[in-house]
Amino acid sequence: MFEANNPEIDVDKLMQKIREEVANLKKESKIQLVSTPKPFSSLSIKTNSYTSAMNANLNYMEGLLKNAESRAVSRTKWPDNLNRFPFNFSKGIQKLALKILNFIFKDQREVNFNVIKALKESVALNRQLIGQIETLRSQLDQESHHLAAIDTRIQELCERFGTVDSSIQGIDFTFNNIDTCINNRLTLIQERLDTVDNQVKGIDERVDTVDNRVKGIDKRVDTVDELLNTKKVHNLPEFLEVTEESYINLAIALSKIPTEEHYKHDKKDLFYYLFENVFYQSDIVKEKQKFYLNFINKDLSVSYPFLDAGCGRGEFLQNLTESNIKCVGIDLNQLEIETLKKCGFNVHNAEILNFLENTSERYCGISALQVAEHLSIEDIHRFLILAFEKLVTDGVIIIETVNPHSLYALSNFYQDSTHVKPLPPEMLKFLLEWHGFKAVKIIYSSLIPESARIFPEQRMNYQDYAVVGYKKL
Repeated sequence: MFEANNPEIDVDKLMQKIREEVANLKKESKIQLVSTPKPFSSLSIKTNSYTSAMNANLNYMEGLLKNAESRAVSRTKWPDNLNRFPFNFSKGIQKLALKILNFIFKDQREVNFNVIKALKESVALNRQLIGQIETLRSQLDQESHHLAAIDTRIQELCERFGTVDSSIQGIDFTFNNIDTCINNRLTLIQERLDTVDNQVKGIDERVDTVDNRVKGIDKRVDTVDELLNTKKVHNLPEFLEVTEESYINLAIALSKIPTEEHYKHDKKDLFYYLFENVFYQSDIVKEKQKFYLNFINKDLSVSYPFLDAGCGRGEFLQNLTESNIKCVGIDLNQLEIETLKKCGFNVHNAEILNFLENTSERYCGISALQVAEHLSIEDIHRFLILAFEKLVTDGVIIIETVNPHSLYALSNFYQDSTHVKPLPPEMLKFLLEWHGFKAVKIIYSSLIPESARIFPEQRMNYQDYAVVGYKKL
């Protein structure tokens, strides 16, 4: 009862309370240590709240210590609440009692004072620690701001480095494209240079060939000059008068048509009939054309007739008939056609192209001897097209004309006024091949007079040539 009214501090309770506060502080510090790191700004706010709580706790503890210190001093006054019955003792008893109590609790008071002093020092130390913590917090805040600025700068640098890296990749891709393009261009240029080089080599070869040909021509010209000098005729008169028999009288004499019947025939047909009698000797023509029989497929001739286009006086028809080859002849000259009919030949007075376009007959061979020079190049194309259509497979085509390589033949070419123009054998061979004929060959015939054979190139010494080709499928 006396202790209940005694204002002494309960040191155990006070220590227990201090232990609880310290335990709470340790618990909070552990939570702070294991928690997820926060940004610098949030850490600063958390530190502020923590130090504020510490200061509050220390203030509270100082209050407790002050209260405990005030209660721990020696009692010099009897408590007022003990002045009631039955504790309302006399003053002397009260003083004695106080002395006894003070003596009894003297050691306790010393302990209490020491504890209070120790706790005060602890509080002071805690305040110093809090001050140091705040100083460190301030420094930490500054460092955190500095680190935050550095972090922001690093992020900016990372972004810039990312941009620079992307730009570098783009530049690298562009350079790769440029490099590829340049390589392609260089390759193309090299290919073109190689092509040009090959073309230049080809041109060089052609130039060499032309040069060799020119040299050959020069040699031939020299040879001709030598031959001409060798064959040179001396003592020529200033004027040369040639007296020969009348051509027209000779033509009439050679004609099988009496003069009194000339009026019955077309003048154009009669003119050409008489002209041929003078300038084309029929027996020589017939003998020469026998050579072309060698190119006719005898087996095909059993089933298919042979067509002589532009048969004229019928020299080749005679050769075909004598070789037992069924034949048909066509010519524009009605006089000659009538003459051949009287001799028993199967002939028609018709234009060659019209006849071929309208006939349904198929032939083992078609000839056009001394006809092509009378046709335009367009008509020759058309004739070859129709001839290819009307020939059976393995059928032959034979085209004979004047040889333009022979100066002797060319000198007589326009003696026939119906001639259009001379045809080079190479060109006529190409035309046959163009229109589908195969195994085309050129055959030269009719040697010029021996006195005129002064040319080293053989083909220049023949008056005529023929191209022979076959229809092959």
